[in-house]
Amino acid sequence: MSSHQLLQMETACGALMGELQVIWDEVGEQDAERGRLLLELQQECLDAYRRKVDQANRCRAQLRQAIADAEADLAAICCAMGEPPVHVRQSNKKACGLREELSAIVPYLEEMRKRKVERWNQILDAVEKIKRISSEIRPADFVPFKVPVDQSDLSCRKLEELRMELQSLEKEKNERLKQVMGCLNTLHSLCKVLGIDFKQTVSDVHPSLDEDEVPRNISNTTIERLSLAIQRLHEIKIERMQKVSILKLKSRNSII
Repeated sequence: MSSHQLLQMETACGALMGELQVIWDEVGEQDAERGRLLLELQQECLDAYRRKVDQANRCRAQLRQAIADAEADLAAICCAMGEPPVHVRQSNKKACGLREELSAIVPYLEEMRKRKVERWNQILDAVEKIKRISSEIRPADFVPFKVPVDQSDLSCRKLEELRMELQSLEKEKNERLKQVMGCLNTLHSLCKVLGIDFKQTVSDVHPSLDEDEVPRNISNTTIERLSLAIQRLHEIKIERMQKVSILKLKSRNSII
């Protein structure tokens, strides 16, 4: 409030007090009663000022708390994302009041919150892909690790580590797929030659190998079973070839 406004308020109060004195004179109000009424009026004015001061104090405390909370939240997000803290007070020299100071912090905080959500979604996406691929290439009793719920480390380093792990698993998955497809081709050729039901054979190894809609299980166990199935069919093939050779030999001897 400017000095001019204070002067206007004092002038208005003085005018009203003068008007009240005129009324009291006309009414014939006693001095004792006038003194009592003046004290009552003074107390009412003090109470009104106190209410306004208390209201202003609460507003100031709320603004200070909001600023402190915003700064703490901003610092926590920067720490979790592995970035240097943002000091808005130092960077914004123009802020001259608590409201202006809070208004200066809010845009930074909203931007960092948005980036935090984006980074968290990127991490979750990488983790889910790691879990899915791991379930395909690991043994049947493999228990995938749980999705982390701790957002204390959302740094680029953490995201890069997950992406490198995912890349390694994808490479391993591709290599295993090639190996499994090679085994299936060999198994198909043997089944065709031996007149054995190919679908039933691969289903006995693992049901997913005969399904087009589900990811094929390419764990070590499945690859080992495929190898054993191929070995078994090779043995059957050799056994049959030996029987055919024996029959040919007997047939030739009987002709002689």
